Amino acid sequence: MWLAALGLAAGAATRAAAQVPPSLDVPPVVPLTPVQPLPPQPAEPGAAEGTGPLEGSLDTPGLTGCAPPQLFKATIRNTSPGLAAADRGAQPRQLWRLGDRFLRSEESPDPLRGDMTVVIIAEPDIWTYNQATRQGRHATDPGPQLVVRAPILPPVPGLPAPLQSLEYGCEALFVTAYAPQQRQLVPWGAGQAAVHTATMGEHQVAILMDTRRNAPLMLSYLYRGQPRVVIRYDEYRHGLQARPQLFQPPAGVKMQEAGREAAPRPPGPS
Repeated sequence: MWLAALGLAAGAATRAAAQVPPSLDVPPVVPLTPVQPLPPQPAEPGAAEGTGPLEGSLDTPGLTGCAPPQLFKATIRNTSPGLAAADRGAQPRQLWRLGDRFLRSEESPDPLRGDMTVVIIAEPDIWTYNQATRQGRHATDPGPQLVVRAPILPPVPGLPAPLQSLEYGCEALFVTAYAPQQRQLVPWGAGQAAVHTATMGEHQVAILMDTRRNAPLMLSYLYRGQPRVVIRYDEYRHGLQARPQLFQPPAGVKMQEAGREAAPRPPGPS
């Protein structure tokens, strides 16, 4: 079942699912909020081993998250069932992260209008602009925690706290903490990939990991056995050389001041 779910990302997801999956912003960026851990639950058949906090998570009571210590970059695609391959929300998106205060998201240019939304967060500053029109807005995060998160899964009601902690840039930490066992090895190019699964009640996540690089290749979220979100990774790189200009707005973009507001979600599929 896991391989079938992951296989949805191999081709265009053009056939409508029985139930339309929730809209997914890629990447969703939200201000840090307290997350209450789940109470201890009896182990279920097939449940993933390990329930501890993520190594390298923020050392703050009641808060979870990750902070890549060096520049991280990924190119990701939303290939969820029911989302057509030509949909704007299914186009590649580039993401950079550094620590817990810097994030940059660039969507692909709209093939019809040419619009290209860029979101830059250098807490407490937030810039959102259209690369095509060279216009945007600047806002300031009011805090009190000036920390940016990049959760992979949408805010589904009842989503277990460990799955809320699953973020872009820290997938390997999640696997180590919640899904350490390799369920199956599959050929992938010249190497192999391992399927790791975490089952928490009716919520399940399957992550296909490159065994050589310890990097994610695909991620599938299922609810009651039905795939709802499928993410494909076209690029995944840690430890890049610092590029401070990534987290600064470029010259020549006309910014409108928007006052103080919480970090936004970059535009995604409606």
